Amino acid sequence: MALTTAKGLRDQNGLTEEEFLAQYDPGDYERPSVTVDMLLIGPKKDLSGLRILLIKRGGHPYLNCWALPGGFVHPDETCYEAAKRELSEEAGVKDVFLEQVYTFSKPDRDPRTRVMSVAYIALTSKTVPVRGGDDALEAAWFDFEYTDSQIHIFNEDIGVDIVYELSTKRFKNGHIKYPNLTPTLKSKTRLAFDHVEIIIEAMKKIRKEIEYTDLPFSMAPVKFTLPDLQVIYELLLGHKLYKANFRIMVADRIEALGEKTKSIVGRRMSEVYMLK
Repeated sequence: MALTTAKGLRDQNGLTEEEFLAQYDPGDYERPSVTVDMLLIGPKKDLSGLRILLIKRGGHPYLNCWALPGGFVHPDETCYEAAKRELSEEAGVKDVFLEQVYTFSKPDRDPRTRVMSVAYIALTSKTVPVRGGDDALEAAWFDFEYTDSQIHIFNEDIGVDIVYELSTKRFKNGHIKYPNLTPTLKSKTRLAFDHVEIIIEAMKKIRKEIEYTDLPFSMAPVKFTLPDLQVIYELLLGHKLYKANFRIMVADRIEALGEKTKSIVGRRMSEVYMLK
């Protein structure tokens, strides 16, 4: 039981916090390294599908393998700051929406040492040209198709095709069993590390939160039409929405600007809106 003195609190060994920290040895505990990995996702220019950003690794492990952009967190930065820096250094991408997904901590997820990764969703309205930098040989946008049964990532220009089959398994948490998707590689080319699992968790989060958060608006321009915004929602959800239901869903989040423009998907003049 801690004892209170005029000089402050003392622990069961009679030490103040200052005294405890002075004799504390961080080497008493093994310290894992920490990285960040980002699923950067955006729509095609014509809104016909989604794309994700991958980088080609320039060093071991997984040399020449395609991976999500990411890297080690520096001692003087937060995970969020590291995610922003890595996107800029590895692909030249800046000023995108970032939201934390999950911490991946399997002991053997990285063959170098014990590495925990904090994963982020990164959303953009434009799949702008990218460049490889830092320890990335290349950076490229890949077409991205995600269903409950398959992940398909491909870029025909560079001849890369990655396919994972997804199966549902149930895992126990306390006395509750819950379903989760388990990937099985079905192509010759694979993603590095456990990055396919990061994609699964990121997409689960997006689809779970899409109806009550503003996540999809980060994939739309500042000014947008409702037909175009609806398609962005549908691309993320993986299914069509009824027009009336969609407009009810977003009605209290948007405001009309009193102007019209051609929508990308309908090619017709439509009201212009923005997020409140």
